[in-house]
Amino acid sequence: MKVDNRNFAGALGIYTIGGLFWAFLPFFVGLKVSTGGFSQTQAGSLGSAYLIGFSLASMTALWWAGRFNWRKLAAVMAAVVIAALLLLSRVEGFGLSLMIVPVVGLMMGAFWTVAYRIFSGSANPERAFSIGIVVSYSALALVTFIIGEYVVADFGLSGSSYVLGGVVLVLALSALLLPRGLESGGEDSGQASYRPSLPVALALLAILGTSFGFAAVWAFTERIGIDAGFNTSQISPVIASNLLASAGGSVLATLLGMRVGRMLPLFVGMFAILLSIVSLATVDSFSTYAAAVAGLGLSIGFVMPYQMGYLAALDRDNRFVLLIAAAQGIGSAAGPFAGGAAADAGGYRLLVIIAGAVVAASMLAILFSTRVKNES
Repeated sequence: MKVDNRNFAGALGIYTIGGLFWAFLPFFVGLKVSTGGFSQTQAGSLGSAYLIGFSLASMTALWWAGRFNWRKLAAVMAAVVIAALLLLSRVEGFGLSLMIVPVVGLMMGAFWTVAYRIFSGSANPERAFSIGIVVSYSALALVTFIIGEYVVADFGLSGSSYVLGGVVLVLALSALLLPRGLESGGEDSGQASYRPSLPVALALLAILGTSFGFAAVWAFTERIGIDAGFNTSQISPVIASNLLASAGGSVLATLLGMRVGRMLPLFVGMFAILLSIVSLATVDSFSTYAAAVAGLGLSIGFVMPYQMGYLAALDRDNRFVLLIAAAQGIGSAAGPFAGGAAADAGGYRLLVIIAGAVVAASMLAILFSTRVKNES
């Protein structure tokens, strides 16, 4: 598939749509706990249910990505997301919410899967992924800040859903810039079945583990701040700063590029993620909390382009880049559920320990993947 600037701009739009609910997740979890009467495990389960749907879209991408017109598909998905958000603003029971949230996740995952395929088809995948994160996360930070500052306290989930729906409607216009699909480039439509090599599988596993660790903490960022004694007006800018810092991390990755190779910045960034997570175990001041949350955003934004670029380098035929969103989604789906269970069982310190251990294991997966690649 040949990717031109028009296609790339369309991918930026749908990539931003795909991240909207994820950016809103801390407020969603907080509202369900504080006003919906849900336990932390139930609220975390909703986050996991969303990400299960998100992952399913990418896991099945080898089947559907080459069968549908991406422009028409994006329009239908945007309509479904808007309808689902409006339904979520009206239902109160846990069961109904648990049925609706995965539908949102399924649509958002498909948006990201298409965007990733377009990014990976560019001449410089690391740069494309970095720019995508910078543009998307900057927009998401703005939306999150507006919702946190002006919507959540006065209008709750209902008002937030209307704002998110409006943003989806505007960004959905970018679907007109997308290529029609894989078949338009004369590529394999993805109907065949493929088995990844061990290095590719390990790279996907590392993306999954990193996403798990980040998601376990991110879903409860607001609750960790509340538990430390801070109020919503203090926490909202910090959550927005995480998204801006993520964009900043990707700007740094764009500027650094491959000047020092791919592996050194990848491992340095993953260590920074681990350090930021561990810092949240003992929040003794607002500055510590803010620095840890911003540091987590900066490091994840820096690492993601290198992780995805590493996989793209291993995956010469661009077959398994379609599974990036699945790896991120599965890890992120397990994260909030495990985080909620850990918080209920042993407090937020146990949550941080589990998240940090999984990120450390992801570093080992990358290391082993590199070793296997060099020996083959």
